[in-house]
Amino acid sequence: MAERRVKLTGIRQFIGESMKKSVNMYPQGRGRIECDMSKILELKDELLQNGQKIAMSAFMIKLIGMGIAKFPDLNSRLEGDEIVYYDHFNCGLGIDIGAGLYVLTFRDVDKKSLVELSEDFKAYLKKMQDKKLTIDDMQGATFTVTNFANAEPESFDSIITNDECTITGIGGIKKKVVVDENDQIVIRPLCTITVNMNHIITDGKDIHALLSYLAEICRNPKEYLL
Repeated sequence: MAERRVKLTGIRQFIGESMKKSVNMYPQGRGRIECDMSKILELKDELLQNGQKIAMSAFMIKLIGMGIAKFPDLNSRLEGDEIVYYDHFNCGLGIDIGAGLYVLTFRDVDKKSLVELSEDFKAYLKKMQDKKLTIDDMQGATFTVTNFANAEPESFDSIITNDECTITGIGGIKKKVVVDENDQIVIRPLCTITVNMNHIITDGKDIHALLSYLAEICRNPKEYLL
């Protein structure tokens, strides 16, 4: 029977060691919620009709960034026996375009517009394609997001990275049959958002509050994201 063996080196070895360290060091708990993305998709189409093509990743970065900014104690990291709380909100976004996995840093996401974040995202894609990423492009994140909103997986559980308090996995947007607020059976585009927490830094009640707030933003994106 044929088999192929490959030495574990490079990026796979680095990721494996980092993930094993995270699982062994930190008690991790997860919370998830299904969010109705109807209003966000409508806003995306409305902006497109006005000549503004916004990447879906920009919506997700802004969404999670606004949520973390609402609960700033989650914008933190464990360093030894100290919790470091940050006053800037930098999102690390996992991106893989076939050249390997990179976690790229989007800075001050609470202050930037959707257009600015979308431009940052497209600029990073160009730098990845041109192989011109720098170390600075991948440093300084205070929380992390893994976005599969445009992909097939319905949910994604992430592992804490860089000793951070949270990492959020965003599943693919899927049309599903639901019962609306008027008890009517309707079809809506839903997205499962899963937040993994470092249980040393925070507790389930804080993640519950964050998830509820994210659902509120999804219901009223113009109020929060513009």
